[in-house]
Amino acid sequence: MSVPNSQSLKIQPRKALTTDLEEMRTRLNDLVDAVIFQTSAAAVEATFNGYVAKDVTIGTGGILQIQHFLGVIPKWRIILRQTGNGVITDVSSEWNTKTISLKNNGSEEVTLSVLIARE
Repeated sequence: MSVPNSQSLKIQPRKALTTDLEEMRTRLNDLVDAVIFQTSAAAVEATFNGYVAKDVTIGTGGILQIQHFLGVIPKWRIILRQTGNGVITDVSSEWNTKTISLKNNGSEEVTLSVLIARE
């Protein structure tokens, strides 16, 4: 196997390399978006080792316990979708191996899809 000499190697200008890196970054971001945000709930649950509670409703000032099937006290909850102008906070003292509690501090009823995940 022969090694090419330095004259036969093409050196790309720095601008071309930067453009290639930007295109690669864009494509990777598109792939991440497709995997995380456009897949089914089952795929999200598998990816994040969690449970997705879909379309749960919390009234104004209300607290809602959401059942999960993780068998451990979850570390996170991520709101995947929200309809209504509410401010959702955790009631951490009520999280356990079977449920989490969320409070709507807003002035409107909200409907949520929530990812409940282990560490």
